[in-house]
Amino acid sequence: MSAPIFKPTKDKEFFAPFGPVLGYFKMPDTLVDQLNAAMSDQLGDHSDHLVGKVSQELAFSQDIINLAASGLGQTMIEYHAWAKRRNSLGEYDPSTKRYELQIMSGWFVRQFENEYNPLHMHTGCTLSCVGYLKLPDGIEDEWEEDYKDHHPSHGHIQFAHGTDTHYSFSNFMAKPRIGDFYIFPSYMFHCVYPFKTVGERRSFSINFAVEESDA
Repeated sequence: MSAPIFKPTKDKEFFAPFGPVLGYFKMPDTLVDQLNAAMSDQLGDHSDHLVGKVSQELAFSQDIINLAASGLGQTMIEYHAWAKRRNSLGEYDPSTKRYELQIMSGWFVRQFENEYNPLHMHTGCTLSCVGYLKLPDGIEDEWEEDYKDHHPSHGHIQFAHGTDTHYSFSNFMAKPRIGDFYIFPSYMFHCVYPFKTVGERRSFSINFAVEESDA
């Protein structure tokens, strides 16, 4: 695919025509509650097959995949369409396309104090995501203290791509909040730092792709 040709439309503008796109969505409380209720120790623990140094990584059943797709599928498709339009400098027209969501896998991540998720990427998909369902009671006190430091990171997720240069930053950190949901390309490296507060930091990840065809 050839690179799009830039055609200025204003006398002055600043833009970012390349690089990965991240998406954010605030999940409804009802969806957070439904996903929390769906988590069970009866789900298969895939910790041995994933990189996380965490207590449990419980695979989604088909019912949970369907629940997540119902609540998040539209946002996943909107991310795909927005990124395609941005990367074509506006030439891509979503109205001419049909979209189908393909979910390969999903799992709950149960992380407790002093546990972490090493730097990694996801395979077997084109897009991935993370959503936050639960945080330890009192972690805000830990964060308040950590934010006094020159480089706070406790329990945060960090994404990394490329190399820092004078006008390009190579990493992005997010403080988890219940209901926060992020979408990112599967090739993007990311990690989660440990925290000290006793309790569970519960999140979930889904590996997926968006297939498109002409409408």
